Amino acid sequence: MIKTIILDDEKHCLITLEHLLKQVDDVEILAILQDSREAKAAIDSLKPDIVFLDIEMPNLTGFEVLEQFESFDFKFVFTTAYNQYAIKALKMSALDYLLKPISVEDIQELIDRFRQDQLFVSKEQLSNVYKFDKDKIQDRIALSVQEGLLFVMIEDIMYVEASGSYCNIVMKDQTKHLISKGISMFEEVLSDQPNFFRAHKSYIINLKFVKQYIRGDGGEIVMNDGKFVNISRAKKTEFLNLFQKI
Repeated sequence: MIKTIILDDEKHCLITLEHLLKQVDDVEILAILQDSREAKAAIDSLKPDIVFLDIEMPNLTGFEVLEQFESFDFKFVFTTAYNQYAIKALKMSALDYLLKPISVEDIQELIDRFRQDQLFVSKEQLSNVYKFDKDKIQDRIALSVQEGLLFVMIEDIMYVEASGSYCNIVMKDQTKHLISKGISMFEEVLSDQPNFFRAHKSYIINLKFVKQYIRGDGGEIVMNDGKFVNISRAKKTEFLNLFQKI
Protein backbone atom coordinates (compact mmCIF):
# COMPACT_ATOMS: atom_id res chain seq x y z
CA MET A 1 0.00 0.00 0.00
CA ILE A 2 1.07 3.56 -0.74
CA LYS A 3 0.67 5.55 2.47
CA THR A 4 -0.43 9.17 2.16
CA ILE A 5 -1.12 12.27 4.25
CA ILE A 6 -3.32 15.15 3.05
CA LEU A 7 -2.74 18.72 4.29
CA ASP A 8 -4.97 21.64 3.28
CA ASP A 9 -6.56 24.44 5.28
CA GLU A 10 -9.74 24.34 3.15
CA LYS A 11 -12.12 21.58 4.27
CA HIS A 12 -13.79 21.11 0.88
CA CYS A 13 -10.36 20.55 -0.73
CA LEU A 14 -9.54 17.89 1.88
CA ILE A 15 -12.84 16.13 1.23
CA THR A 16 -12.32 16.22 -2.55
CA LEU A 17 -8.77 14.87 -2.41
CA GLU A 18 -9.76 12.17 0.07
CA HIS A 19 -12.55 11.07 -2.27
CA LEU A 20 -10.19 10.96 -5.26
CA LEU A 21 -7.46 9.00 -3.45
CA LYS A 22 -10.01 6.41 -2.34
CA GLN A 23 -10.71 5.70 -6.02
CA VAL A 24 -7.11 4.63 -6.67
CA ASP A 25 -6.03 1.06 -5.87
CA ASP A 26 -3.48 0.35 -3.13
CA VAL A 27 -3.57 3.85 -1.63
CA GLU A 28 -4.06 4.33 2.12
CA ILE A 29 -4.79 7.69 3.76
CA LEU A 30 -3.01 7.87 7.12
CA ALA A 31 -4.10 11.36 8.17
CA ILE A 32 -6.13 14.33 6.96
CA LEU A 33 -4.85 17.61 8.39
CA GLN A 34 -6.28 21.11 8.25
CA ASP A 35 -3.71 22.81 10.51
CA SER A 36 -0.24 23.01 8.95
CA ARG A 37 1.34 23.25 12.43
CA GLU A 38 0.42 19.58 13.00
CA ALA A 39 2.13 18.35 9.83
CA LYS A 40 5.70 17.82 11.06
CA ALA A 41 4.68 15.61 14.01
CA ALA A 42 2.24 13.62 11.86
CA ILE A 43 4.81 12.99 9.13
CA ASP A 44 7.49 11.99 11.66
CA SER A 45 5.22 9.53 13.46
CA LEU A 46 3.19 8.07 10.59
CA LYS A 47 6.01 7.93 7.99
CA PRO A 48 3.97 8.37 4.79
CA ASP A 49 5.19 7.62 1.29
CA ILE A 50 3.56 10.74 -0.20
CA VAL A 51 2.40 13.98 1.41
CA PHE A 52 -0.12 16.10 -0.51
CA LEU A 53 0.04 19.67 0.75
CA ASP A 54 -1.38 23.01 -0.23
CA ILE A 55 1.03 25.91 -0.78
CA GLU A 56 -0.90 28.87 0.62
CA MET A 57 -2.09 28.13 4.17
CA PRO A 58 -2.34 30.19 7.38
CA ASN A 59 0.21 29.60 10.17
CA LEU A 60 2.70 27.73 7.94
CA THR A 61 2.78 27.63 4.14
CA GLY A 62 3.49 24.35 2.37
CA PHE A 63 7.08 25.50 1.80
CA GLU A 64 7.51 26.37 5.48
CA VAL A 65 6.24 22.93 6.51
CA LEU A 66 8.92 21.30 4.38
CA GLU A 67 11.63 23.67 5.63
CA GLN A 68 11.33 21.92 9.00
CA PHE A 69 12.89 18.74 7.57
CA GLU A 70 16.64 18.32 7.13
CA SER A 71 16.05 15.69 4.42
CA PHE A 72 13.11 13.84 2.92
CA ASP A 73 12.35 10.14 3.32
CA PHE A 74 8.94 10.79 1.77
CA LYS A 75 7.75 12.33 -1.50
CA PHE A 76 5.66 15.48 -1.50
CA VAL A 77 3.24 16.90 -4.04
CA PHE A 78 1.93 20.44 -3.88
CA THR A 79 -1.75 21.08 -4.51
CA THR A 80 -2.52 24.61 -5.60
CA ALA A 81 -5.08 26.82 -7.27
CA TYR A 82 -3.72 28.62 -10.31
CA ASN A 83 -1.00 31.08 -9.38
CA GLN A 84 1.15 32.09 -12.34
CA TYR A 85 4.31 32.76 -10.34
CA ALA A 86 4.04 29.80 -7.94
CA ILE A 87 3.51 27.36 -10.80
CA LYS A 88 6.42 28.81 -12.76
CA ALA A 89 8.66 28.44 -9.70
CA LEU A 90 7.59 24.80 -9.30
CA LYS A 91 8.20 24.07 -12.97
CA MET A 92 11.65 25.63 -12.91
CA SER A 93 12.52 23.42 -9.94
CA ALA A 94 10.97 20.24 -11.43
CA LEU A 95 8.75 19.87 -8.37
CA ASP A 96 5.49 17.97 -8.69
CA TYR A 97 2.17 19.71 -8.21
CA LEU A 98 -1.52 19.15 -8.86
CA LEU A 99 -3.55 22.08 -10.11
CA LYS A 100 -6.97 22.50 -8.51
CA PRO A 101 -9.59 21.38 -9.37
CA ILE A 102 -7.87 17.97 -9.25
CA SER A 103 -9.24 15.00 -11.22
CA VAL A 104 -8.96 11.28 -10.52
CA GLU A 105 -6.89 11.02 -13.72
CA ASP A 106 -4.38 13.51 -12.23
CA ILE A 107 -4.12 11.38 -9.10
CA GLN A 108 -3.76 8.13 -11.01
CA GLU A 109 -1.00 9.53 -13.21
CA LEU A 110 0.89 10.79 -10.17
CA ILE A 111 0.57 7.47 -8.30
CA ASP A 112 1.79 5.64 -11.41
CA ARG A 113 4.84 7.91 -11.51
CA PHE A 114 5.49 7.18 -7.83
CA ARG A 115 5.38 3.44 -8.54
CA GLN A 116 7.90 3.96 -11.34
CA ASP A 117 10.14 5.97 -8.98
CA GLN A 118 9.71 9.12 -11.07
CA LEU A 119 8.88 11.57 -8.28
CA PHE A 120 11.99 13.49 -7.29
CA VAL A 121 12.32 15.69 -4.21
CA SER A 122 15.38 17.35 -2.74
CA LYS A 123 16.44 20.30 -0.59
CA GLU A 124 18.11 21.79 -3.66
CA GLN A 125 14.78 21.87 -5.50
CA LEU A 126 13.16 23.67 -2.59
CA SER A 127 16.08 26.07 -2.44
CA ASN A 128 15.49 26.87 -6.10
CA VAL A 129 11.84 27.67 -5.32
CA TYR A 130 12.77 29.90 -2.36
CA LYS A 131 15.11 31.90 -4.59
CA PHE A 132 12.41 32.41 -7.22
CA ASP A 133 11.44 36.05 -7.51
CA LYS A 134 8.69 37.02 -9.95
CA ASP A 135 10.38 40.40 -10.45
CA LYS A 136 13.78 38.98 -11.38
CA ILE A 137 15.09 36.88 -14.25
CA GLN A 138 15.96 33.45 -12.89
CA ASP A 139 19.38 31.99 -13.63
CA ARG A 140 18.90 28.20 -13.46
CA ILE A 141 16.41 25.44 -14.04
CA ALA A 142 16.02 21.87 -12.78
CA LEU A 143 15.78 19.19 -15.47
CA SER A 144 14.22 15.84 -14.61
CA VAL A 145 16.54 13.32 -16.29
CA GLN A 146 16.71 9.53 -16.10
CA GLU A 147 19.25 9.56 -13.27
CA GLY A 148 17.33 12.11 -11.20
CA LEU A 149 17.59 15.90 -11.33
CA LEU A 150 20.09 18.06 -13.18
CA PHE A 151 20.38 21.76 -12.33
CA VAL A 152 21.68 23.80 -15.27
CA MET A 153 22.34 27.46 -15.91
CA ILE A 154 19.65 28.78 -18.23
CA GLU A 155 22.19 30.87 -20.16
CA ASP A 156 24.03 27.64 -21.07
CA ILE A 157 21.04 26.16 -22.93
CA MET A 158 21.73 26.45 -26.67
CA TYR A 159 18.30 25.32 -27.87
CA VAL A 160 15.25 23.25 -27.02
CA GLU A 161 14.13 20.78 -29.67
CA ALA A 162 10.69 19.15 -29.60
CA SER A 163 10.63 15.38 -30.03
CA GLY A 164 7.00 14.26 -29.88
CA SER A 165 5.78 14.80 -26.34
CA TYR A 166 9.43 15.05 -25.17
CA CYS A 167 12.14 17.66 -25.64
CA ASN A 168 15.87 17.54 -26.21
CA ILE A 169 17.73 20.22 -24.26
CA VAL A 170 21.04 20.94 -26.01
CA MET A 171 23.66 22.73 -23.94
CA LYS A 172 26.50 24.99 -25.07
CA ASP A 173 28.99 22.14 -24.57
CA GLN A 174 26.76 20.12 -26.97
CA THR A 175 25.57 17.67 -24.31
CA LYS A 176 21.95 16.66 -24.89
CA HIS A 177 19.27 15.81 -22.30
CA LEU A 178 15.97 14.15 -23.19
CA ILE A 179 13.19 15.54 -20.98
CA SER A 180 9.66 14.16 -20.66
CA LYS A 181 8.04 17.59 -21.00
CA GLY A 182 6.55 19.30 -24.04
CA ILE A 183 8.05 22.37 -25.68
CA SER A 184 5.13 24.58 -24.54
CA MET A 185 6.19 24.08 -20.92
CA PHE A 186 9.72 25.27 -21.74
CA GLU A 187 8.35 28.23 -23.69
CA GLU A 188 6.44 29.30 -20.56
CA VAL A 189 9.42 28.80 -18.24
CA LEU A 190 11.76 30.71 -20.56
CA SER A 191 9.26 33.46 -21.40
CA ASP A 192 11.08 36.11 -19.33
CA GLN A 193 14.51 35.23 -20.71
CA PRO A 194 15.32 37.89 -23.35
CA ASN A 195 17.76 35.72 -25.32
CA PHE A 196 15.30 32.86 -25.97
CA PHE A 197 13.13 32.83 -29.06
CA ARG A 198 10.50 30.39 -30.32
CA ALA A 199 11.73 30.18 -33.91
CA HIS A 200 9.47 27.32 -34.98
CA LYS A 201 6.85 25.02 -33.46
CA SER A 202 9.68 22.55 -32.78
CA TYR A 203 12.46 24.88 -31.61
CA ILE A 204 13.27 27.45 -28.93
CA ILE A 205 16.72 28.93 -29.55
CA ASN A 206 19.16 30.95 -27.48
CA LEU A 207 20.11 33.90 -29.66
CA LYS A 208 23.59 33.98 -28.07
CA PHE A 209 24.42 30.74 -29.90
CA VAL A 210 23.22 31.67 -33.38
CA LYS A 211 26.12 31.34 -35.82
CA GLN A 212 24.46 32.28 -39.11
CA TYR A 213 21.15 33.26 -40.69
CA ILE A 214 20.40 31.99 -44.20
CA ARG A 215 17.77 33.86 -46.19
CA GLY A 216 14.74 32.01 -47.44
CA ASP A 217 10.96 31.89 -47.23
CA GLY A 218 11.22 31.92 -43.47
CA GLY A 219 14.93 31.40 -43.47
CA GLU A 220 17.24 29.07 -41.61
CA ILE A 221 19.38 29.55 -38.55
CA VAL A 222 22.67 27.75 -38.06
CA MET A 223 23.46 27.20 -34.40
CA ASN A 224 26.99 26.98 -32.95
CA ASP A 225 26.89 23.17 -33.04
CA GLY A 226 26.03 23.19 -36.76
CA LYS A 227 22.32 22.48 -36.24
CA PHE A 228 20.05 23.95 -38.94
CA VAL A 229 16.81 25.37 -37.54
CA ASN A 230 13.99 26.49 -39.80
CA ILE A 231 12.27 29.76 -38.94
CA SER A 232 8.54 29.81 -39.54
CA ARG A 233 7.42 32.47 -42.03
CA ALA A 234 5.36 34.19 -39.32
CA LYS A 235 8.41 34.52 -37.06
CA LYS A 236 10.93 35.81 -39.62
CA THR A 237 10.46 39.57 -39.08
CA GLU A 238 10.33 39.21 -35.30
CA PHE A 239 13.55 37.19 -35.35
CA LEU A 240 15.43 39.68 -37.52
CA ASN A 241 14.29 42.58 -35.35
CA LEU A 242 15.39 40.80 -32.18
CA PHE A 243 18.70 39.69 -33.59
CA GLN A 244 19.62 43.17 -34.75
CA LYS A 245 19.35 44.37 -31.13
CA ILE A 246 22.00 41.97 -29.82
